[in-house]
Amino acid sequence: MRCCRKFFLHAGILLALSSCQRTAVAGATSALELSGETMGVLWHVTVNHTPLGKEELEHTLNAVIHEVDARMSTYKEDSEVSRFAQAPAEKDFPVSADTAFVVEEALRISHLTAGAFDPTVQPLVQIWGFGPGSTPPHAPSPEQVEATRMHCGYTKLEVRPGPALRKAIPQLRLDLSAIAKGFGVDVLCSKLDELGIQNYLVEVGGELRTRGHAPSGGPWRIGIDHPQDMALPGSQLQAIVELENAAIATSGDYRNFHLVDGKRVSHTIDPRTGYPVEHRLTSVSILAPTCMEADAVATACMVLGTEDGLRLVERMDGIEGYFLLHQEGKILSRKSPGFPALQLP
Repeated sequence: MRCCRKFFLHAGILLALSSCQRTAVAGATSALELSGETMGVLWHVTVNHTPLGKEELEHTLNAVIHEVDARMSTYKEDSEVSRFAQAPAEKDFPVSADTAFVVEEALRISHLTAGAFDPTVQPLVQIWGFGPGSTPPHAPSPEQVEATRMHCGYTKLEVRPGPALRKAIPQLRLDLSAIAKGFGVDVLCSKLDELGIQNYLVEVGGELRTRGHAPSGGPWRIGIDHPQDMALPGSQLQAIVELENAAIATSGDYRNFHLVDGKRVSHTIDPRTGYPVEHRLTSVSILAPTCMEADAVATACMVLGTEDGLRLVERMDGIEGYFLLHQEGKILSRKSPGFPALQLP
């Protein structure tokens, strides 16, 4: 899900708004804000201090995140992901260590979820009218869905020594959009760690990770949007969670959807069936040690639904989840036992 963001000051609190979630940084008057564009979204970094000047640090971070984009973007014809789409089957396709690492993690989540998360799902996403160049269609026929589903499947993808990727069928395509933004956050965090910066908030397209404390000296305060169709980002918060050293990613169905033959269709496609999900879960926020893992698990839980999503979270080490679901015109919440205490906005 692609996100748009903006910053503004209100009542002495810096509010960072995204279509995935809202980040509140209390008392941020001494904070240094940096930003740029990548992967079709914006990135933002808040630090308390830097050994470099603002322009130098911004340039350094831009170079780091643009390298991820150049390798994993589905919008760049010369990216590794795009070139892999044209590669022949049953042959090793050389890739960077970063791309191999992200694909390996994507396949791990795919196996854990029995295919609810699948980095090869893009052809199914497109026949339902989502993704690059797509328009809202009439519903595809069952025959079209099944034929397209045969061109997908994480079991047809392999990470090989080299590093390299190999696909079992020539039609297989790779889309890392549900995990690459999280990886981009982690890469930016690694660079900040390398520079000795100990207090920061990093966000790419709504997925974020924190370290240390906010400029106020307290924990970073992260706001989670109330799920309301087409509402402006940050216009209403559901809850606020305080974080110090953790990543959080939110996936939802309330901003990226359209009508197909008069029926509301979510952009979340179940790779196991080929059809958009139809359940009461509308938003899930995942806490994890890395943003890459939080990003992928949030997407997987949106496919699985509340009960199976909670079961997944509870059997994964270091992962916690906060689930919002529709019930009789109301929004109910469920969370895993280890999810931090929530505050009302």
